[in-house]
Amino acid sequence: MIPRSLMKVLVVSLAAGVVTGCAARAGREQGKAPADGAAAGVPFSEILPEPFPAAGRDTLRPLLTAGVRKKTGSLGLNGIKGLDGDTVSRAIALFTEDRARAGVITFEIEEGAYKGVHQCEALGRGLTSMKPVPGWVSGVVREPDGRETRIFYAPKEAGDGATLPGIYDLRNIRPSEYKIKLINSDTSGEAELLKRLSSPDEDMRPFYTGAWASWYPRDPRYAEMVPVDMIWSVRYQGLSQSAGVPVFERAGINKNPEQTGKNPGYYSGPHGRYGTAIHTDRWDDPQTAEDPKLSAKNEFRSFLFRDTEGCLKLRADCLSLVNVFIDEQSQKERQVQLEVREIK
Repeated sequence: MIPRSLMKVLVVSLAAGVVTGCAARAGREQGKAPADGAAAGVPFSEILPEPFPAAGRDTLRPLLTAGVRKKTGSLGLNGIKGLDGDTVSRAIALFTEDRARAGVITFEIEEGAYKGVHQCEALGRGLTSMKPVPGWVSGVVREPDGRETRIFYAPKEAGDGATLPGIYDLRNIRPSEYKIKLINSDTSGEAELLKRLSSPDEDMRPFYTGAWASWYPRDPRYAEMVPVDMIWSVRYQGLSQSAGVPVFERAGINKNPEQTGKNPGYYSGPHGRYGTAIHTDRWDDPQTAEDPKLSAKNEFRSFLFRDTEGCLKLRADCLSLVNVFIDEQSQKERQVQLEVREIK
């Protein structure tokens, strides 16, 4: 659940996003990946914002949500027929080939205060550099004030490269289900977070994960927000852009025995990648704005400069709603998924 303080913020900012259309559910069975990328529901071309609003310091979620709701009243991607008789609900992340630009994530909440289609900006370009790196791809970050900055980012096949197109199973990384350990070598100043993530019987949890402290904003509005596990769904890749992508384990990995104890195949993934998550950062925290060393950095000025290091990054206000979407659909006993797709 989202805290009441955040609920007020979200309800006010979404007030302008009244649903003005109604898309019929497509009702197609998932037999193969269709040309437009939508195995069921609204074609992706209908939910992509055109033109894309300029991404900068402030969240685009209210603007993008209002825009997509003018196009459709429902994505038609909740409760669709999946493989082997299961039922699937799916969010969609769309990225362009130019990874210096933001993409979007779109999903639908069916009930409650946040009912409706939601859309917000997303980053999935991977590790970045302000200087050229052999084999890396270049792009230009364009800011609302007209500034243009060349940036370089790792290829998709690299361990910390751009988010791979494909279909992922999603789980909220909650302490009630996960034993969570901070990866940071220095956790000074994180006593409150460490307490929130731990419990006396954490070894009994069915899942294990490592996480960075920066994935958890200090802003109290987001105290209940959690990162999301993105698990590469091998059996669904035939329906995605990643049909045929090799899945293997890289040589020389320093494995965490706690991780393999919960999931022996954890370190095997597409192009040998593993440990993907949907998460946020602390660049929007009030404390960041108060720190002159941080507030002067590119990452504070524009969302487009923030690294994702192989994961998918959202702003905290959006991730909170993704948590609601996953909780709601999981409670309906549906497999919650994310399809990542690259478009022109």
